[in-house]
Amino acid sequence: MTYATLFNSFLITGISLLMLKPFAHRMGLVDVPGGRKTHEKATPLIGGLGIFLGTLVMILFTPNVFHEYGALLALASLVLFVGLLDDAIELRVSVRMGAHGFAALVMATVADVKLESLGNLLGAGPVELGLLSVPLTVFATVGVINAVNMADGLDGLSGGLVLIALACIAAVAAVAGNFELLALSTILGCSLAAFLTMNFRLLWKKNALVYLGDAGSTMLGFMVAWILISESQGPDASFAPVFALWFLAVPLLDTVYLLIGRPLRKISPFTPGVDHLHHNLIRHGLSVKTTVMLLFATAAAFGTIGLIGYLMQVSETFMFLAFMVLFTLYVHVGQLLGQRTKASAG
Repeated sequence: MTYATLFNSFLITGISLLMLKPFAHRMGLVDVPGGRKTHEKATPLIGGLGIFLGTLVMILFTPNVFHEYGALLALASLVLFVGLLDDAIELRVSVRMGAHGFAALVMATVADVKLESLGNLLGAGPVELGLLSVPLTVFATVGVINAVNMADGLDGLSGGLVLIALACIAAVAAVAGNFELLALSTILGCSLAAFLTMNFRLLWKKNALVYLGDAGSTMLGFMVAWILISESQGPDASFAPVFALWFLAVPLLDTVYLLIGRPLRKISPFTPGVDHLHHNLIRHGLSVKTTVMLLFATAAAFGTIGLIGYLMQVSETFMFLAFMVLFTLYVHVGQLLGQRTKASAG
């Protein structure tokens, strides 16, 4: 892998997005303003397709990486296709979840990428999953897919959080000498960065030119889940499973909080809503840009803690307990923001 490879992945993604943009309306891949949506004009939902094309082309020209991750790209294309259908015609939740579960099942049973151990979380030796390996892999993968998808509520938020996770993975890969993983994470990261340059609202660009869409967020979620699972298992693992929690902390914390909180309020966990952390922050007076940057800084801080723990060989038990403390604080902050919102509304 060379700097030219990374530049080309950025360039191909950018060109793909520009070329696909005129066809978005014909394909029905357009996000129309209205309801919970705050944008002012119809915006193409082609970010995921552009990112995939940029990544695919460059990995095809990197044979050792394609050999290692060809199956990942094949299944990611399935998740992408289902997402494109969802963006165009809005599939039922059961159909969408079923497709994601199928992709995760094939990943675990055919590609043999599955959770077999949770690592030494409790200080009494590795927690081996045994017969629970496949079902927990499916559950975890679908969970990560939805975590990334649920974070896709503000321009650049979901993509930026994934980019931070990929940067952490790339750093670990570099230290571990896993050059195939380093190539995959940096190529995908450069393709994602190209999308973000067209998605962020900047001083000279007040509106996003393209959106990630469900296709893009679910595809990225699946790819990150595959990477985190495959690289944290077996004797050649690049990192222990607990560090995956820190690399993707913000979307995971938000999703678990909603999966617990929504059913208690008799709301489906998969119903679109405005009870995410980023929505609460905006209701408390933060601008969209400030909210996004704050969450990026938070995700980067958590990822850095994970990297420091990895480099200093901090015990998995300590890192897990620290993450549980972090989740407790997150729940407290979420409840506090929610209570203040209700009080101001009343």
